[in-house]
Amino acid sequence: MATVLSISVPFFAIIFLGMFTRAVGFFQRTDARTLSKFAFYVTVPPMLFVNLADKDPAQMLNWGFIWRFELATLIILVSSAMIARRLFSLSRSEGGMYGLNAAYPNYGYMGIPLGILTFGDAAAVPLAVILFVDSVLLFGFAAIAVSGRGTSWVGTLASVLRTMAKNPFLIAIAASLVFSASGLQMPVFIDRVLTMLAGAATPVALFALGVTVFGQSLQSSIGELLGISLFRLILHPLLIACYLSGCPALTRYGLRSRSCRPACRWRQMSLWWRIITVPMVCSQPRQHS
Repeated sequence: MATVLSISVPFFAIIFLGMFTRAVGFFQRTDARTLSKFAFYVTVPPMLFVNLADKDPAQMLNWGFIWRFELATLIILVSSAMIARRLFSLSRSEGGMYGLNAAYPNYGYMGIPLGILTFGDAAAVPLAVILFVDSVLLFGFAAIAVSGRGTSWVGTLASVLRTMAKNPFLIAIAASLVFSASGLQMPVFIDRVLTMLAGAATPVALFALGVTVFGQSLQSSIGELLGISLFRLILHPLLIACYLSGCPALTRYGLRSRSCRPACRWRQMSLWWRIITVPMVCSQPRQHS
């Protein structure tokens, strides 16, 4: 528990600092958008690249880890969407977005920084795998779910794939794998620039998150939020804990040497960052047609 607190408390301190600056009027919502864009496009991608560029690309192909994690995630997406449509009278597209919110973690703001801070560079590969495969599968399923009648889901899926091809996180992962496979050496000055940007990723992302969440109204969507919290904080971690019990799939990623207990702490800490990162779309009043 002390280890969990020593890592999670600084994270939340930076988030609350962002909330405080918003409360006193030092930062506004428009500032939060600027900070978020800076983190999303400028600092987090270099952090991914720096931590992956010296890894063996073959490590990515750990199918035992991939199918276990993605099976649990797809179960959460489909079941939460179906249940939410009945409980909250959601449309098909709203149910699809609900399922995506329940299943898709917040990688950029807390997931990636927290994982790397906890486990070191060894966490970069499994995080990259989860990010890449989750993005393809979950956004693909969501695209099919939200496509209306008379709308070609193939066209919608193609549009999603084009958008994903512009995602800076996925671009950073692909670029790091190409660079690693090339066997080239990074020039010192470029390495220093990327390292400096990577160091700014965590505090900027967390601070921007705090500025963003301050003042969000939850009253109109409390039922939806509680449902998402149930799927995110309890059911998803339980499924993954069952599928990865004993951590056999993590051995290849070099995390087993630090034991399975850190993996359990990873799941515990995921509860904290999921509480903070319940998607903002659910905190807005839902318009009924």
